Amino acid sequence: MRLAAKQFGAVARLTVLEAIRQPICLLLAGTAILFTALLPVLIMHQMGDSQKLVRDSALATHFLFGLLFAGYTACTAVQHEIKRGTVSAILVKPIGRELFFLAKFTGVAAVLVLFSLGLTTATLLAARMSAELYVVDWWAGGALLGAIGLAIVVALFLNYFLRRPFVSTAFGLLLVLLVVALGVSSFVDSSGKAVAWGANVTWRLVPASLLVTFALLVLAGVAVTVATRLDTVPTLAICTVIFLLGLMTDYLFGRIAGENKVAAILYAVLPNWQHFWLTDALSNDGSIPWVYVVRAGGYAFFYLAGVLCLGILAFRRTELKA
Repeated sequence: MRLAAKQFGAVARLTVLEAIRQPICLLLAGTAILFTALLPVLIMHQMGDSQKLVRDSALATHFLFGLLFAGYTACTAVQHEIKRGTVSAILVKPIGRELFFLAKFTGVAAVLVLFSLGLTTATLLAARMSAELYVVDWWAGGALLGAIGLAIVVALFLNYFLRRPFVSTAFGLLLVLLVVALGVSSFVDSSGKAVAWGANVTWRLVPASLLVTFALLVLAGVAVTVATRLDTVPTLAICTVIFLLGLMTDYLFGRIAGENKVAAILYAVLPNWQHFWLTDALSNDGSIPWVYVVRAGGYAFFYLAGVLCLGILAFRRTELKA
């Protein structure tokens, strides 16, 4: 057991390191965070609905870019290594395919959680920027944009003078500086006056972002499973189709599930993303109960367990290059 745990940890850790060194991962995360930061400026004059639009748009950005991030990271972790033949070299050692597959998914999931942490922090700051009508809170916005710029500048400095890898360094600094920006800016209000820490932060967005993260983890499981057989573009295409069908499953299959057996099967098999998208519950200062978050997490866990079982079966029969 100790050897298996050691092997599992080593494969998962290497998967995380390889993923955050991919330029496309930094590009996706940076673009999503920057777009979220600019949302309050782009839609601040919307007849008093700017905060709702910023909140919904930020969560949608989290979901959409998370889909691309999960799909590409899964292909990097599994399909690209199969093509290069590195999987065969690893499996020659006493490590089972099941352990290798689950460790790969764990690494992908860990990187996806880091991505979601960055987007959640950016969403909290962006929501604060648009809290007042026709006014941008630059104590939050300046900290958010400053964290993005400072992460890039410091990563360039470390790369030039200390030969540190730019992509992984910038990715790590971006997450750290975003958390610091949220923590520091939470001590002041929009006018710069000191307030109790976190009093001006819309913490009820955290459950909504957590639900989106659960959905992305399910998508990551689907992507890792499909990546055992297909390359990047087909994997992303299949994940996108599942994403779109899951958004419409209530309309397409739920209405006729009681009358049509095929519709009932599809309604049960396809993931229902509406369980993870509760932006309407946040309207009029509403909130998402943590009990619901736990239940949605249970749904995501059991669905993900089923998907990973299919992935293990598929990976057992995958031909590997030497």
